[in-house]
Amino acid sequence: MSNETEDFEQTYEALEKENFPDGKRIKFIAELGASPDMEGHFRLICRTWKEEKNLRLESSFDRHGEEGLRFLLGRLSQAKISDASLKEQQASDKLREAVFTAYLLAEILSQGKHRAYFPSYCEKLLPFLLRFSETGEDFLREKCLIALGWVAGEREIPFLTGKMLEDRDAFCRAWAASSLMQMSFHRVNGAILQEETKKDFAKAIEEEKDLQASGIMIEAAQTLFSKKWLSASALEEEDEAQIEKARRSALRFLAK
Repeated sequence: MSNETEDFEQTYEALEKENFPDGKRIKFIAELGASPDMEGHFRLICRTWKEEKNLRLESSFDRHGEEGLRFLLGRLSQAKISDASLKEQQASDKLREAVFTAYLLAEILSQGKHRAYFPSYCEKLLPFLLRFSETGEDFLREKCLIALGWVAGEREIPFLTGKMLEDRDAFCRAWAASSLMQMSFHRVNGAILQEETKKDFAKAIEEEKDLQASGIMIEAAQTLFSKKWLSASALEEEDEAQIEKARRSALRFLAK
């Protein structure tokens, strides 16, 4: 462990005693991103994940540049996740860390989508996200599905439409729909997405029983198809009358 890593851990523990005041926490995040010690930075990130502290120490990891992307891919490659552990309802700490790492890498890539290396790193990350998307823990599956919206390509459309239609968890179905929309801002032409998902969106919106999930699906579809059926306030307030009205409008369009 380097001296700088030891200093970072001492700073972390000092801030912890002060309950992480925003000003000092933000300054610490910047220092972590400016440091060449990626290992030390990542170790502290993992600590916050394990302790379930939303300190956003990972928000400056993008400052490590392409070397940071290689580092995160290396960590994923080193994580040996068995098929049996993927099926467990309560994920292991190792799987949880791997999913959070994959999500972080996808998040950083989405911020640099115009960089030359963006497609190649997306392709390297996709096998991990697709595999982890089969985890038995709903929350981790949600994170994987959200991340796929930032890095998935055209061939992943059927995978996400399948999750939108068939996942057992309402939020997973909703985030799969949202990710299909997000793909249009990243790696997939919007016209292709419209053509390949229109019938699936119609089926999902018609069949969805969870009010919030159906609202998220409608919002995703209206963005993808450049329509306006549901207001953000109606979705946020879970206004049943407005969501049902929007559902009818969406289905009239999507069924054409």
